Amino acid sequence: MTMVNIRPSRALARLILPGMMLVASFPTLLSAQEEIPRAVPLRGEVDPAVAPDLPPEEEKKIDASLMTQTGARTLALKVPAPRGQITDRTGVALAQNRVANYLALKLPFRENQTETDMLRYARQRVALAYRILGEQFTISDADIVQHYKNRRWLPLPFAPILDDEQIAKITPQLDAGLILHPVYMRIYPKGTVAPHVIGYVGTKQKILPTTPFVGGEPLWATTEGRSGLEKSFDADLEGTMGEVNLLFDTNGTQLAEEMVKRPVPGNNVITTLDAEMQATAERLLQSTGRNGAFVVLDAQNGDVIAMASWPSYDLNDWIPLMTTARYAELNDDPARPLNPRAYQGLYPPASTFKLPVALAALEFGIISENDYFGCPAGMQIGNLWKKNWNKNGESSMNVVDAIKRSCSTWFYTVGMKTGADNIAATAHQLGLGEKTGLPLASEQSGVIPNSAWAKERGVQLYGGHVANMAIGQGDVLATPVQVARMAAALGNGHVIPRTRLVQQIQDVHGRVVKYFPSEIHSTLVVDQHNLDLVRQGMIAVVNGGSGTARAARNDYVTLAGKTGTGEWSVKDNTRLAWFAGFVPAEAPRFAFAVVIEGRPGESIGGGKVAAPLIGEMFNAFYKKEKEGGRLDDYVKAEIVENSGGGERIDHDEDSSGGGQASSGNAEEQTQPITEAPKRRTLFERLGFGKKKR
Repeated sequence: MTMVNIRPSRALARLILPGMMLVASFPTLLSAQEEIPRAVPLRGEVDPAVAPDLPPEEEKKIDASLMTQTGARTLALKVPAPRGQITDRTGVALAQNRVANYLALKLPFRENQTETDMLRYARQRVALAYRILGEQFTISDADIVQHYKNRRWLPLPFAPILDDEQIAKITPQLDAGLILHPVYMRIYPKGTVAPHVIGYVGTKQKILPTTPFVGGEPLWATTEGRSGLEKSFDADLEGTMGEVNLLFDTNGTQLAEEMVKRPVPGNNVITTLDAEMQATAERLLQSTGRNGAFVVLDAQNGDVIAMASWPSYDLNDWIPLMTTARYAELNDDPARPLNPRAYQGLYPPASTFKLPVALAALEFGIISENDYFGCPAGMQIGNLWKKNWNKNGESSMNVVDAIKRSCSTWFYTVGMKTGADNIAATAHQLGLGEKTGLPLASEQSGVIPNSAWAKERGVQLYGGHVANMAIGQGDVLATPVQVARMAAALGNGHVIPRTRLVQQIQDVHGRVVKYFPSEIHSTLVVDQHNLDLVRQGMIAVVNGGSGTARAARNDYVTLAGKTGTGEWSVKDNTRLAWFAGFVPAEAPRFAFAVVIEGRPGESIGGGKVAAPLIGEMFNAFYKKEKEGGRLDDYVKAEIVENSGGGERIDHDEDSSGGGQASSGNAEEQTQPITEAPKRRTLFERLGFGKKKR
C-alpha cells in the first residue's frame, strides 16, 4: 500500500502538504552538544509535488455559474485539514496520512420520484457492489431515505474503506449512482513500533450522519487524538479546516465549487525517539518470551531514544475504527498489551536500588571506601531471617565489591545504619519518587518511603522495613523510565535531566514553530569521589571476573550497570529481572533500564534475562556505528516461546527474599475506544484523483 500525503491539484495548488518531505541520510544518534533549534528533514514515502493554479478562464466559468443559476442551492462545507505527522528524531514518519476511499451512493433527484423508486435505485447499486466485491454491505432503508431527504447532495458511504485490489475491481463499474468517496486516513507506517508513545486517533463526528444538513459541516469526519502524543499534541497536529461552497442545480447536479478558505495542514511533531533503536528494543523484549519494558535515554540531556513496552499492539488496528471484538481481545488479554509499562508500570526496583543506598551511606558518612562488612548467607533482623542470594555466603567486602556482587546481607547492615530518611533523600536526589516530565498522560510517580510517608500511614520505618528498602523491595516502587534517569544521573555525575520526548514542532513548510530545549531537573550535589566509588562498582558488575552482568559486556566500549532480581507479587509467585546502567562508562552517552516480568513460579535473574538484552543492543549499535548498515542486521535475538533468555549465563544474583515481600503490580490505564460529472469533482481537485501506479 503506497503511503502518500494529500496531493493538491490545480484549483488548490500548495493547499495541502507542499514540499515538506525531504530526503535525509540516517545520522548517528546525537551525542551531548550545544542544542540549536533547527528543522529536522522529514523522510517517508510522500509525494510532495505541487501542481499549478487553475487557469483564469476556469475560475471565471465558476464565477459565472454562481451568478447565473437562479434555482441553484449552495452548500457551505468545511474542508478538513490533513493532520500533521509524528516522526522520529531523524524525520522517519511514525504517524502520517494517506488517501482512502469509501464506496458511496450518489442519489439523484427526480421529479415525482416515490420512496420505493429511490430505494430500488439505491439497492441496485448496493447489489452491484456486492457482486463485484463479494461482500455483503449493511445499510438500512431508513438511513437511505433519511439521507435522500436531508443530505441528497452529498455522498452516502455504505461500505468500509476499500483496499487497492477492491478499488481496481470496482472502478470500471462506477456509474452515476455509485462513486468512491475519498477521505484522509491516519496511518502508522511502523505499525507496532512505539504504540504506547505515539497513541492513536478517533473520529469527532459520526461517519454516516442522517440528520438534516447544517451549513459548515466537514466534507468528511475529522479526527482527534485519543492517547499518547496524538492526544498530548492534538492542538498542534490537527491543523485548520478550510471552507468551500458547492453549487447544485434543482436536480442535484453539482455545477461549481468555490474555495473560500484554504485548509492549513497540521504541524509536525518531531520526537527524540530513534525508530531503529525503538524497534530493536521491542524485538529484544519479545525475544525473552516474557512481558517487560526497555528504556534508553541520552545520558547527558535526558532525550528518550527508545521507550518500549511489551507486549505491544498495532496502531493500525485503530484505523479507520477499532472494532469492539478487537478491543475486547486487547483489553481482556492477561498480558495487558495496552499497558505502557515503560512509564506507567510500577515495579520494585530490586537491587538497582542498592546504588542510591550505597551513595547515601557514603554521602552521610556512614561508611567509607575502606570499611568492610560481612556478606553471610543470611542474618536475623527482628523476628525475620533475611537471606542473601548466595546461599553459601561470602567474605567481608567494601562498597565497590558489595555493588559488584550485589550482596544483600551487606546492604541490610549498611542500609539500617544509614536509615530510611537518608536513603530516601538520596533516591529523590537521583530523580526517583517523582514523574520524569514526559508529555504523556498518567505517567506514574513511584514511591520512595520516608518518615513523613510512614507517619501518614501509621507505620514506622526501622529494622525489617529499612532492610527491605535497602534492597529495593517492600514499599519502594519505580517506573523503568525513572530507573533509567537515575542511571543517567549516576553516569553524567552532574545533573538529573528532565526527560525530553519531543524536540520541536514544525509547520508544513519545515519552519520550527515550537522548540523544546533540554532541561535540567536538578543539579546532582554529591561528593565526586563517592560517586566514583559507586560507578566503579557498576563497572565491575559487568566487567569484573565475578560480576553479576557479564552477559552485558561490550566489545567496543566499557559498559557499567547494575542487575536486580526482585519479588514482585507474592500472590502470583512472580519475580522481576532488572538491569540498569550507562555506556560508555568513561563518558556516558546512553543510560538504560530493562525490566522483565517473570512467569508465576519462575526463577529468573537480572544477569540471566535482562543484562543480555543490553549486551545485544549496544554491541549491535557500536558495530553498526563502526561498520554501517542497519542496527537490526547485528541483533541476533530470536523469538523464544517458552524459555526465553534465562539460561544464557550460569551466574546471577537471586531474589533477596526471606521474610517480607510486597506486591508492586504495574497499574494499567487505558483509554476507551470508541450521475457522475465528467469534469473534475472537488475531491479530485483536492488531490483525490487516480492513484499513481
